[in-house]
Amino acid sequence: MTGEKWGQPNHGADLLSDLGTKISEWVASADDWAKWKVNDHPGLYVVKMPAKKETPAHGALEINPADQFGNPTKRRGIYIRSLAEMQDVANLFGGKIPKAITTLCDAVFDENAAPQTPDPDALVIA
Repeated sequence: MTGEKWGQPNHGADLLSDLGTKISEWVASADDWAKWKVNDHPGLYVVKMPAKKETPAHGALEINPADQFGNPTKRRGIYIRSLAEMQDVANLFGGKIPKAITTLCDAVFDENAAPQTPDPDALVIA
């Protein structure tokens, strides 16, 4: 999936499945609180949330303003754990969530994603 942009030949349900399995495998192998920068969306990261009590480790999205180099400007951003939370944040600003971000949310929050070998380079969405 490296180098592919959404909207090119690999799209739709297959892309969501590939993205979900990529994220699922990354969550399984990454350290707690590890961040994965989302290309083409400065300030958006996939973060591995640590396991606690009955809840297993899982992925979340972090929204954190980026500087001119794409690095986060705050120590901690806003953590989003569901598409409903993402919609609530968007509603605060009267905005609509872009389709690419909605698809990323679906992949991150998909509990049934099958493991796949992660690509260490980057997570590319457009």
